[in-house]
Amino acid sequence: MLLIAPIVAQDMATTKVLVTNFKEQPISGAEIQFFNTTQNIIIDGIAGSDGRFSVDLPAGVYNIRLKCMGKTKDYTAIEIPTLKANEVYNDVSIIIQYEEESSFTLSDLHFETAKAIILKDSYNELDELVKYLTLKPHLRIEVAGHTDSDGAEDQNLILSQKRAEAVKNYLLAKGIQASRIVAKGYGESKPIAENETAAGKALNRRTEIHVLE
Repeated sequence: MLLIAPIVAQDMATTKVLVTNFKEQPISGAEIQFFNTTQNIIIDGIAGSDGRFSVDLPAGVYNIRLKCMGKTKDYTAIEIPTLKANEVYNDVSIIIQYEEESSFTLSDLHFETAKAIILKDSYNELDELVKYLTLKPHLRIEVAGHTDSDGAEDQNLILSQKRAEAVKNYLLAKGIQASRIVAKGYGESKPIAENETAAGKALNRRTEIHVLE
């Protein structure tokens, strides 16, 4: 007599994920979060060099979030249904498409006034940059320093260069290769706001990251 064992319902769906840009080129090192809205659980996945990874998701509704530099952006939502007895999940596949940012500002990076000394409350922001560069080992960046218009223009240029180099040195100390980082100061030459107000000056005093390749 042939005995057939009953099918046991799965409690998780193995979900295959492909992350690409809109030209269907894989995005390696992409960090994707699946936030279970009912159980308040976050499940992370990181794309390999081919843009692929898989995660095991229990039944529930998930908000898919794109994570970069400690910040998250909502992408879409999916639902993994609860299975009945003798049911199994079919292949679950998701394609996530987005364009990576080519530049961003380190908004939580702060220096001592008129100096190139990084304040300790900036370390979390810089550590997120280290993580970002570690996940994308072939990426090269420019660290661009900017100031407001207070003080002499030539001194602002020097200060911005020193601040950019301070960020580079932090990354080097964390194991990022020097060949991957260009540090350049622009002084007050590229304002993004008016220098007539305190709020405008604060916006102009910034450090930007530009992806070179």
